[in-house]
Amino acid sequence: MKCILSTIIACMMIIKCIGQEEIKNPVLNKSLNKYVIGFIPSKANNIFGIAIGPFGSEVICDKPYTKYSHGLNIQIPGQGILQTFYIFNSPFKQVYKNKIIDDEFIKKDTSFKRAIHNGLILSLLGTFTDQVNGVSISGWMSLGKNINGVSINLLWNLYYEINGLSIGIFNSTLVMNGIQIGFINRTVKLKGVQVGLWNRNEKRSLPLINWNFK
Repeated sequence: MKCILSTIIACMMIIKCIGQEEIKNPVLNKSLNKYVIGFIPSKANNIFGIAIGPFGSEVICDKPYTKYSHGLNIQIPGQGILQTFYIFNSPFKQVYKNKIIDDEFIKKDTSFKRAIHNGLILSLLGTFTDQVNGVSISGWMSLGKNINGVSINLLWNLYYEINGLSIGIFNSTLVMNGIQIGFINRTVKLKGVQVGLWNRNEKRSLPLINWNFK
C-alpha cells in the first residue's frame, strides 16, 4: 500500500512540473504558434483556437517564457485533483493569520507566469493555469495567480488575485476586487462584496454578507 501511494505521489509531482531540471537550457524556440487546434501541454508560444489536452502548458517548466492560448482551452482531467493537498495547508495561511500582505511576497509569486489563457477554459477537475482573462469553469478545484473575469469551481477557488466574480463552496484569495459567492469566502484585501455562510476580509468577519469598498 505504501509503495502504491508513493508511486501516485511521484507521478503527481512529475505532472505538476515537467522538465524542471532543464530550465537553464539556453536554446529556446520562441516563434512557435499553433492555429485552429493545439494539443496541450505544449511548448508553443501561442495557440489560437482550441487548446485541448489532459493538463495545461504550465506543467512545462524548462521553457522560461509564457505560453499563451487564445479561445477555448479544455483540460481533461486537469490538475485540480492535486490541489486537494492544499485544503488543510493553504499557501495563504500565514497571510490570513497576520492580515498583512507583503508586497515582495506578491511580486515574487506572481511576476512570472508559465501559462496565460485568454477566453474560456474548461476542466473536469480544475486547472493550475497561472492567469485567465475570461471565464474559468471546473467541477472541482482550481489554483492560480490571477483571474480577470469569472472563476467557477464547484469546490474551491484559490488565487492570489481575482478581478471579477468567484463562485465555489470555498473561495480563497489574497486580493479580491469584485464578488465572492460561496459557503466560505476569505480574502485579505477586499474591494467588493462577499456572499455566503461565513465571509472574512481585512475589516471584519460576518455571516451571509460582507463588504468593503475602500
